[in-house]
Amino acid sequence: MNTTHRYDADPPPVDERDWLAQERALAQGGDPRDALLARALRTPPAASPPPGFAADMARLVTPAVVPRDEGRLERLLLNTLFVVMAAGALVVTLLYGSHWLAALDGLLGQRAMQWALAGAACVALSWALNGARRLWATPPMAAA
Repeated sequence: MNTTHRYDADPPPVDERDWLAQERALAQGGDPRDALLARALRTPPAASPPPGFAADMARLVTPAVVPRDEGRLERLLLNTLFVVMAAGALVVTLLYGSHWLAALDGLLGQRAMQWALAGAACVALSWALNGARRLWATPPMAAA
């Protein structure tokens, strides 16, 4: 929360016209905010923004720079999980791969191995293109 602003914390004094507009809207059974909004849209602003208003607003809405160490633990855990899952997939493939190929051979005929290689090539190509896209999309590091 930004607590170091240079604007007054005290609310502005109640404007008599705003008060009467709210009371009229309540008496008519409407929402008093509608009358205030209509009047605010009809009249120009009473004062210009304070000096430095645009710079202050730009500073408030600019995203903060995330430190490089912010997600290091999460990345480490995610990479560890990936390695464990890949090792598990490799072990399961080595143990049961021959049964899968026999089942695929019965299902697809003589072309089972060709389909398996085509699927593996698609996955490898997709992975390589995604890595290349990330590499080319990363802006060069500025000299410190």
